[in-house]
Amino acid sequence: MGKENHHPLSIPERADNAEESVKCPSCGTMIQLGYTEDDDALVCPLCQEQVTTDEEYRLYSSNEDY
Repeated sequence: MGKENHHPLSIPERADNAEESVKCPSCGTMIQLGYTEDDDALVCPLCQEQVTTDEEYRLYSSNEDY
């Protein structure tokens, strides 16, 4: 296996079931973003805090519960 098969740390390989989401900084709830989510912020459904959806805060996490 050569170096050409490795992903740099800034672009990790994602799972095939990864969903785009943001994490609420207040309560830690993962909030799934829709395909047409263009708003700059949304309201956490659990604690009602405002959560920004800027690109640097978006995560791609598995949708399977463990």
